[in-house]
Amino acid sequence: MSPAIIGKTLLNQYHVEEFVAQTPLGELHRAVDERSNKRVAVTLLPEAVAKDIEAVKELESKSGRLQAISHPNLSKYLGLFQTPTLAFLVEEWVDGPSLKDVLAKAPVNAGEALIYAKALCGALEALHKQNFLHLNLAPELIRINQRGEIVLGGAANAHPTGKESILKLGKYPPRYASPEQIQGQPLTPAADMYSLTVLLYELVTACWINGRQPPKTIEAIRRAQVETTPPAPATLNKEVPDHFSRMILWALRKNTEERLKTTTELLSSLALAARVPVDEIPLRADPIPAPVTGAILREWEFLPPLKTNIILNDAAPLEERLATIASAPKKRQARIGFVPILLLLLIGGFLSLFWFVRPAVEVPIPTPIQFTPFAADYTPPPTPSSTPKPVDPHGGRIVFTCTRGDYNQLCMINRDGTELTQVTDMTASNYYPVFTPDGSSILFASNRNGPFDLFLLNFKERQVFQITENVGNVISPDYSPDGRFIVFANRVGEGPTAIWMVNADGLNPRLVYTGANDIVAVAWSPDGERIAYAMADDLPQEYQVYTMDANGRNHLKISQGLQGIGGSVDWSRDGLYLLVHAGPFGDKDIFRIEAATGNFTQLTDGGNNAGASYSPDGQFIVFNSLRNDDQADLYIMRADGSAQTQLTNDPEPDWGAKWIE
Repeated sequence: MSPAIIGKTLLNQYHVEEFVAQTPLGELHRAVDERSNKRVAVTLLPEAVAKDIEAVKELESKSGRLQAISHPNLSKYLGLFQTPTLAFLVEEWVDGPSLKDVLAKAPVNAGEALIYAKALCGALEALHKQNFLHLNLAPELIRINQRGEIVLGGAANAHPTGKESILKLGKYPPRYASPEQIQGQPLTPAADMYSLTVLLYELVTACWINGRQPPKTIEAIRRAQVETTPPAPATLNKEVPDHFSRMILWALRKNTEERLKTTTELLSSLALAARVPVDEIPLRADPIPAPVTGAILREWEFLPPLKTNIILNDAAPLEERLATIASAPKKRQARIGFVPILLLLLIGGFLSLFWFVRPAVEVPIPTPIQFTPFAADYTPPPTPSSTPKPVDPHGGRIVFTCTRGDYNQLCMINRDGTELTQVTDMTASNYYPVFTPDGSSILFASNRNGPFDLFLLNFKERQVFQITENVGNVISPDYSPDGRFIVFANRVGEGPTAIWMVNADGLNPRLVYTGANDIVAVAWSPDGERIAYAMADDLPQEYQVYTMDANGRNHLKISQGLQGIGGSVDWSRDGLYLLVHAGPFGDKDIFRIEAATGNFTQLTDGGNNAGASYSPDGQFIVFNSLRNDDQADLYIMRADGSAQTQLTNDPEPDWGAKWIE
């Protein structure tokens, strides 16, 4: 154990609270991410691994792909981080007992063992589908939260299928390693199935596979894994059904080809043997179907919630503030001198919403780069806001950028044009707003602290929270459908504007894809599988539209034959179409592009239109247009382009609209 890091704050962010356990990956600690104010699991890599450049490179090479894997029974991997003397892995913390605590109270009945089998098979299947093997199963890496959900950790060192050499991290005894792992043979998902079954054997018998406690020496453990035939579980626990006992022995066969080899085979065979339909196996270890685990959870001392470090604003509600502003003469804010590059970025982002466009050349996709999260050492001043109105079937509220005076602000309006509300009134520019998936907040880009970063305006708490800090100059954010991640376009230094991603809580900002030219708009598909983006072409102010997998791979050019495409893109709610604006400079129209074929349909005819976005039910489209005396206002229309209706009417521009989800 390394007591030297207990009480320390690594990278000015991760405050290590307590050593938890030795695991196959290294020393597991509980820590607090002082930036997100959340508990995390920090695994300190052994010194020999941390100083091994090739080992660290191998961990880095697969880190991006592993972080993108998400499953409710798989602890989220947050990244590999280094200090001058240490290397450590960070995962989400699951508060609750580990499987080691359950094994101390074993045996459990077959029904309770099936709950573990179903949860862990689900987690392993998520890895196997992405061509990874876990190969590090151990009781210390499996935890049960307060709701009885079983979560597997340790995916940070998952092994790519097809790769021969295995990166071994900690000195954990090979009590759950498969015979083929020990003998250095080719590895398949069957290796994980063997490891999982050893755990299930222990659950129902309270013994290791030798019928008693495991040997004390590593060599004796290795020899038993390769040579020993386990006693039938039914001979060690009379309550284990005979067929269930036989299936466990089948899954523990030494020869890979004779074993239950996949998650489906293992789970369905065990369920059939216990005469329980797979669909009826509970998703959680509740007290009745899982009495042993339930008893442990009842007695477990769960950690209290962390105290929030956010100071809530007690300013007057937005309605009162706006009434005060409205009753007084409007004062122009003094113009702040911008750094030239920021001014160009702002102007470029504004113009792209009306008539920008440039296509792109396909280029090889670089390996995603891992960035250390930036620590936030302050909370920005609060901005009060109103609670959004109830949502009707087409989306009750629309948020948009409203240029008012010297700055871009955020406004909201009902879909029928009533109750126009200016949400922000800052001496800074705020743009590219988008609602959070639950409609409780607005995410937007702002230069209130210098460079453009992402901020979150929470209606209930009337507070603005900073999401990114000094990651570059950020534009065009969009949430993943599950709300866990934010994709955005970002320019760092003098490089091109590229696609980045960050966790919804601001943790782990990272580069996903750098294209041949600037990328000015990104949008996540409704199924969460793809991201659409607009990338500059070689022609001035023109773009082409592409899609890629959410992990930054498999890029596909969607726009075919459509000229003068602008810098905005939005998905239809069924994921079949993309909305863009295109046409000659100063005379853009809204087009719908079929994502599968690139075929396009024109929806407007004249008016210089841009920035189109679908309503939540896909039946309406909001967009901005210059058809009214070159005054940029919002309009809505039906999804087929009919019934075009003006929504706003202000001498200053309204643009970049998004519906509440």
